[in-house]
Amino acid sequence: MKPTGSVKVEIIATGDELLYGRILDTNSQWIAKRVAELGAKLTRVTMIGDETEIIADTLLEALKRDAHFILFTGGLGPSEDDLTVDSIGNALGRETVIDEEGAGKIMAVYKQRGLNDEAAINRGRRMARVLVGSDPLQNPVGFAVGMCVEGAGKKICTFPGVPSEMKGMFDAHVADMIKGRATSVFLAKTYNVSMVWKDFFPLYRQMQHDYPDMYIKNSATPPVEGEDREKAHTIKVDFVLEALTPEKAKEKMTSFLKDYKRRIDEVGGGKMDLISSN
Repeated sequence: MKPTGSVKVEIIATGDELLYGRILDTNSQWIAKRVAELGAKLTRVTMIGDETEIIADTLLEALKRDAHFILFTGGLGPSEDDLTVDSIGNALGRETVIDEEGAGKIMAVYKQRGLNDEAAINRGRRMARVLVGSDPLQNPVGFAVGMCVEGAGKKICTFPGVPSEMKGMFDAHVADMIKGRATSVFLAKTYNVSMVWKDFFPLYRQMQHDYPDMYIKNSATPPVEGEDREKAHTIKVDFVLEALTPEKAKEKMTSFLKDYKRRIDEVGGGKMDLISSN
């Protein structure tokens, strides 16, 4: 079977701007890569708009599945349509309160900037909303306060949609939680494989068959016809494996790559050039 991860993570990305295609959801891609580095696996990404009932219902559905962590991105800002905290509260039956530590930091900056009218203060404090009984996550980059709260035995964490703030808060508060719970690690590498086209896919499929516990996937490639099939082409291929320790993962990957290159040489030769590694 493919790598499964000892810790499972779901993402619920909120924002009408995502659904209208005005903003690209780079947060989910970053989290997917980051949790894999920590020994966890992203199992699902759900993208929804800024509607209280939809956010609450989506969380309730996620709580029925097997994720250990449910991560929300977006909806923590000062606007009236930033509804993530209240919506989670509706789903869990918890009231919304202001985290005074976070609010104090926001108000200090607002005061420096001369933003002291009632409307500005209300918007600022709105970014410090958390649920009763949650653990506030202070923002090392911006204003909005996140939180972690328990629900159905799962950890529900919220982050702003701004990528720099999300990344800073994830690494400051949640990364160690995930890493501390993980009992295995992932190792991923991406190679450019250069060999005769007609020989690539039979060998590729055989490697998938012989290594069912690994993720082996080539990038999408246009078809090649006629004489071009007898020529060498370069195809990007991703490899991901899971092991109990980084040392065992490295050993397993080294053995796999050695076998892959041996088989390439047996069918006429070629190259494997490393592009990236985690």
